[in-house]
Amino acid sequence: MALARSHPKGSPIDVARVGIVRKWWIRTIQSLGNLHRRMLAALFAALGPVLAYRITGWGASFIYFLLEPLRTRSEAQCRIALRDRVDTKEVPRIARQSFINRARNITDLMLASHLLRPETCQRYGGQIAEPFRTELLNDQARRQPTILLTAYYGSFDLLPIFLGHNGIRATVVYLPHSNQGYDEYRRRIRGQSGSQLVAVQQAAVRLAQVLNAGGTVALIADHHLEDRGIETEFLGLKTKASRSVGLLAWRYGANVVVAAIRRIGDTFRFEVVVEEVLYYKDVAKEPDPVKFITARYMRALERLILADPAQYLWAYARWGDEHARRVTAKEIS
Repeated sequence: MALARSHPKGSPIDVARVGIVRKWWIRTIQSLGNLHRRMLAALFAALGPVLAYRITGWGASFIYFLLEPLRTRSEAQCRIALRDRVDTKEVPRIARQSFINRARNITDLMLASHLLRPETCQRYGGQIAEPFRTELLNDQARRQPTILLTAYYGSFDLLPIFLGHNGIRATVVYLPHSNQGYDEYRRRIRGQSGSQLVAVQQAAVRLAQVLNAGGTVALIADHHLEDRGIETEFLGLKTKASRSVGLLAWRYGANVVVAAIRRIGDTFRFEVVVEEVLYYKDVAKEPDPVKFITARYMRALERLILADPAQYLWAYARWGDEHARRVTAKEIS
């Protein structure tokens, strides 16, 4: 005779057991991933940048080929945003290279941990061009609040490192990774030159404190905010951009600098590009400074992306999830 169950299926005890198993499984996968990352970092350090980027490129190309939904979505968003700007035949290549560049961001971090130093920063193209570097340093010295903006473009993960090696003390907003081990690894490398990293959950309070004290903050401003954003366009498509940048700049009298770290070639070489500087003394004259700042920095981000579209993250739902689903469905049909 079968023994009766001591508790019904789906009871709190069963749910608790499933939760424990799931957490154990997630921790195991993350631990294996962290071990793989450490081994890969050691391998890349031994092989050098050329082979490291080549290996990453091969792996990313293979994954991109396998992930058809991601490939379709990337090409769909790329095609509609770059219509009339690039030959439609170039879209598959641009979208594929975009995914490869994103995969190479982890390679950037692995190599940066032992290649980037104050004395080597310029060798790898990490020095901010004049007169912008001197302006930023002078603003820092006289406590002029400054907001540095970038997008999911190029090697954006290296921004905090390059800022520090250029003498810029910045508070950088970042999105924590769900894998705590990897998140600590990434924060340690990105903060190695002195930049302070602040999780996006604490950004609102901390950015206000830093700007009020005349400091410098850096963040990715390339987000679609469906519920509370300012209506505008990005690459010819309707979007809603965050009011935060304009509001912070207006309230604290901050200059706004739009810049990016552009990858050069297939090795550990970069270029820090300053696309536009909005000086508060000029912006304050506008009838609606917040709207003016938002429109100007969005146009500057567009110019950065159009200079090399393959370095933009086309898999990212830049115009919102609904837009991404709609254009992807249209691509499939």
